[in-house]
Amino acid sequence: MEAVKVDILSRELVKPSSPTPTHLKHYKLCLLDQFFPEIHCGILFFYSSPPDCKKNDDKNYCRILKDSLSETLTDFYPIAGRFKDTSTIDCNDDGACVVEAKLDSNLSDFLTSLSQPSEKDNLHQKLGKLNPAFDSETMELASKCMLIAQLTVFECGGTAICFSLQHRFCDLWSVVVFLKSWSARARCSYGEIAVPSFVGSSFLPPQDLPPLPPLENPIENRTMRRLVFEAPKISALKEKLMSEKRSKSAEITSVSRVEVVLALVLKSAISAARSIDESAKKSAVFCPVNLRKRTEPPLPENSMGNLIWTLIVETEEEEGEEEGNEFHALARKMKSKTTSFCSEKVSRLKGEEGVSLVFESVKKQGEVLEVTGDLNLYWCTSWCRFPVYETDFGWGKPVWVSSGILSSKNLIVMEDTKCGSGIQAWVTLDPKVMAIFERDEEILSFASFNPIIIVD
Repeated sequence: MEAVKVDILSRELVKPSSPTPTHLKHYKLCLLDQFFPEIHCGILFFYSSPPDCKKNDDKNYCRILKDSLSETLTDFYPIAGRFKDTSTIDCNDDGACVVEAKLDSNLSDFLTSLSQPSEKDNLHQKLGKLNPAFDSETMELASKCMLIAQLTVFECGGTAICFSLQHRFCDLWSVVVFLKSWSARARCSYGEIAVPSFVGSSFLPPQDLPPLPPLENPIENRTMRRLVFEAPKISALKEKLMSEKRSKSAEITSVSRVEVVLALVLKSAISAARSIDESAKKSAVFCPVNLRKRTEPPLPENSMGNLIWTLIVETEEEEGEEEGNEFHALARKMKSKTTSFCSEKVSRLKGEEGVSLVFESVKKQGEVLEVTGDLNLYWCTSWCRFPVYETDFGWGKPVWVSSGILSSKNLIVMEDTKCGSGIQAWVTLDPKVMAIFERDEEILSFASFNPIIIVD
């Protein structure tokens, strides 16, 4: 397939349909928000052309998106605002940016091209064409916006919608709540509108903190791959883990599909990195945990903000053995870390003690990040069980959802496959490490690299 050509047709700032009341003009962030950079993180939804699609329906799609967004921003008013300082959003109704574009390809051809062996090194670049945050002219207009959305229409009438929101304002669950409300309005299902809960600042109040240093984000020297683990393979992987558990008499009584897939990916990535640099005996894995259902009492389901806690799992190759980085050992350590946090610490996340625990955690993260030389760092996140495939703006549910526009070195992002039982993992590594990782026999026995994306 030739180079992707995307033509931008329009850029518009969409404002709330009703002005934000004076008493809501200053939105206070949660303390946890303050440790996230001001960077737009995106998620991509692909939709087939509806059976009754007609010429100029793309214009209707864009109008529906803009009108329903305008209504939605009255409830999610901080998204129409701008950062004022390190702890405040000025809810000034300046609006969110919506970009309309067209692409010179059919949807099925575009998705099929992503699976071509010749295109395996271009995944991020191709998907990035659909991300408004990667377009310099769009960012001149919208760099300060909390939300930048791009509707791209394919020649066949299919569409791709990229939603790029400021990470400092919200995590993925917040995005899901926002999209649930927006899509319900778009299809006039007013009884299904999600009402946001802005409790973050009362849960963990913001502090007087200096701005974070600028985020360095070079795009070179990294390679991304898409792996798909089907349900039967995940079951076999679980059985492998439990059989190792029986032989080692280790303390794992159960394991989730996310934990077992992540353990295998990490084990193979760490092994590949060590085969290049034998001095890299230590590794640290950063894994976020959703706090909403774990706090006492639980936070509201529709709570907005970065209500996540970052766990750090450290592993080290002992002299003369590799036990520390074995598949089973990694799964055990991650399971133990999560269980310990949920049973011992999460109930203390409130008030002054909660603020102290946050600063202790940030200090620990800083100490790990400052270590140089023989330490490999990995960042992992799971989008599994998030109902992204239910996002229907009135022209059907998505045929494919992707986080493949995120591309930080040593990043692992896991998502549900469309059927809900498999896992799609996006793995970004140093090119030399990836060359070894993608030949790993154990990975190849459980996962398919870059399989064809089927549009049905």
